Amino acid sequence: MVKLFPVAQRSIEPVIAIAFFLFWAFAEVGRHQLVAGTLRYTLPWWAALLGLSFAIAICRIWPMIAMGVSIVVAVGQLLVPAAAFGAGYGSTDWPMAVGFLLVVIGVSAFIPSRWRALSFAFAIALAVSTPFAGGPITLDSLFVLATSLLAFVCAWLLGFFGRAWQQKLRSEALLAQTTDELRSAEVDLLVSQERDRIAQDVHDIMAHSLSVIIAQADGARFVAPARPEAVSESLENIAASARTSLTEVRMLIQTLVADPIGHSTPTVDDVGELVERMRTAGLAVELKQFGDADPLTGAQELAVYRIVQESLTNALKHAGTEPSARVSLDWRGQGLAIAVTSSGTPGERETQTTKSRGLYGMHERARLAGGWLTAGVDDDVPGGYVVTAFIPTAAVGQAS
Repeated sequence: MVKLFPVAQRSIEPVIAIAFFLFWAFAEVGRHQLVAGTLRYTLPWWAALLGLSFAIAICRIWPMIAMGVSIVVAVGQLLVPAAAFGAGYGSTDWPMAVGFLLVVIGVSAFIPSRWRALSFAFAIALAVSTPFAGGPITLDSLFVLATSLLAFVCAWLLGFFGRAWQQKLRSEALLAQTTDELRSAEVDLLVSQERDRIAQDVHDIMAHSLSVIIAQADGARFVAPARPEAVSESLENIAASARTSLTEVRMLIQTLVADPIGHSTPTVDDVGELVERMRTAGLAVELKQFGDADPLTGAQELAVYRIVQESLTNALKHAGTEPSARVSLDWRGQGLAIAVTSSGTPGERETQTTKSRGLYGMHERARLAGGWLTAGVDDDVPGGYVVTAFIPTAAVGQAS
């Protein structure tokens, strides 16, 4: 039905035109018979009726042509009195002039905006010509002229405001459609953001734990022939790392189906434990803290932990043999300054790019925490890499 409605609208004028023609054809067929001897008087009448009906039918799709046909009919009535719709207004067919009103309504409603003034002039021209079609100017004609002007101006206004009303309805429908699309886009954006958050959390958890497990397993495999007792310690570390990651992933999954209370939210205080796990994985890590810790929000605490975790994981994965790192947490300022420097075998970091999810996630976490982060190769240290970040304290954020 929705698809058929515009087609039905476009059919209104042709239906009105056919009904108009048939009504007057049957009503006046006895007075305007097409027989020999009367064609001189009846043919102009039928031509005028046909032309006016045609103008009504096309006023929506071709308003300019409809105006032209109507003008031709009106001029023909002035030049050929026999074609007039009622030589004296007491005749039976003078109401046929209502057809001109229908054309004016249609033209006013559907003509392009730049030609709207022309359509008003067209309405005035018809209003002036119609009362004098086929008769001399009399006092009654002047009264009819005033009435005609009022009728045609009202018809033009009716078409004009009808067009405005239709445009208003279309605008409201478009606004409603756009609003629905925006709501859908907002939902899609929220879903996409949540998926990205989940993917980032899973990456941070699994990349760290798997790097530690791989390092421990490789270490145990190499030292097993010379130091069998070290295998047991490596297996314990692998189990502890896997158990911790499993717990964090389980808590992350719970946030998707239940209240987010219990979500894995490590804090700055957990950085020390993180450093110890990385040491057992074979990364020589040094942790330094300067100044007194200031309050951070839960999201900022998580951001600090994940930034340090990702930096150390990348150092373990990409620094080559004998990797080492230094973590600095400096509270002496308007927030927490983080610096993670690492070194290893030169040339081993070619696969680590700024487009990786880990580095992208660090940048996003720092940005969402109100700070910034940079990461790149340390030219002063062979095989070196440095990550620096700044997270403003909660007190600073509230003050600003």
